[in-house]
Amino acid sequence: MRNALWVGLGVSLALGLGLAASAAAEEELNDGLYLELQGGGSFFQDSDLRVSSGGVTVFDGKARFDPGWTAGGAIGVRLFHLLRLEAHGSWHMADFDQVKGSGATIDVNDAFAGAGIFLGNVYLDIPFPFPIHPYVGGGAGVGIFSADVNGSSVNVDSNDATFAWNLMGGVFVPVWRHLELDLRYRYLTADDPKVDGSLFGLDGKIEAQFETHELVGALRVVF
Repeated sequence: MRNALWVGLGVSLALGLGLAASAAAEEELNDGLYLELQGGGSFFQDSDLRVSSGGVTVFDGKARFDPGWTAGGAIGVRLFHLLRLEAHGSWHMADFDQVKGSGATIDVNDAFAGAGIFLGNVYLDIPFPFPIHPYVGGGAGVGIFSADVNGSSVNVDSNDATFAWNLMGGVFVPVWRHLELDLRYRYLTADDPKVDGSLFGLDGKIEAQFETHELVGALRVVF
């Protein structure tokens, strides 16, 4: 009986401390409007390329990219200490490393691919009784994709808009009452964009895949 009493008191104390810590952690988070600036590394995945002219595929290959970068911002609102809704805009860019296919390697020096991404995102800030707050999120919107390639056998200077979406996970730390530092992983992809270009003197439609993994840091001010 005495052991059961001590166990009960211990459990009650642990629960009380946990609830107190959780409440204290929640008090650090402000509900309300926020602004966010972000930037980091963007790692474009190898992209399948297909060039068609007059309904006929004239090139089938793959593009590789150097490590790139991303920068952007968001405006949003936090509700109930755990739910964030935001409008997000960002730019993602990487230089071409190499394009191969159809038995040929194309010269793509000083060439890049870029994407302007505009999304509506939702985040769940997971309750955690420590200063570091984990979260998960996702969203969807539109991506405007562009490429600038001027080589000996290919020329591209065009853009296309397609459906885009992302998934995220990360942590943030309240630094002061209205300032938070954030570190996240983001997976971003889209429907295959199509841009106009010319290959070996043939005008055609260039279709490519877009998929990138990103490590992003952010500074968030909550009003």
